[in-house]
Amino acid sequence: NWEVLPGAGETLSRCCQGGFRMGVVSNFDNRLENVLSQCNLRHHFEFVLTSEDAGFAKPDGRIFEKALRLSGVPPEQAAHVGDDYTRDYRAARAMGMHGFLLRAAGQGQEPEVPPEHILPTLSHLLALIEK
Repeated sequence: NWEVLPGAGETLSRCCQGGFRMGVVSNFDNRLENVLSQCNLRHHFEFVLTSEDAGFAKPDGRIFEKALRLSGVPPEQAAHVGDDYTRDYRAARAMGMHGFLLRAAGQGQEPEVPPEHILPTLSHLLALIEK
């Protein structure tokens, strides 16, 4: 029942090759580890932090604080990619992190999000990283 976004594997591999430390922050439960493993994606991430583990759900900043501690990266050097304007983009930006909103063409546009923060596909992240 789970579908890997087109280009996700390649994007994650190239981010790893680029030396980026990556983790998952999700409003999901402990089944997420198995889902990521079954989709052959888990090995890309140093940690998987679910709201069930953290005790807080996005957009609560405490889940992002915990993720930053796990990664050892300060907020100004961290980026969060998500598909929800409030729980992902705004919450990450409120923590001082870079934020990117995954929005397919035709999905609603948020007026406060600069166009360079919108990713039509996950693969578009690579072009931003390589700049």
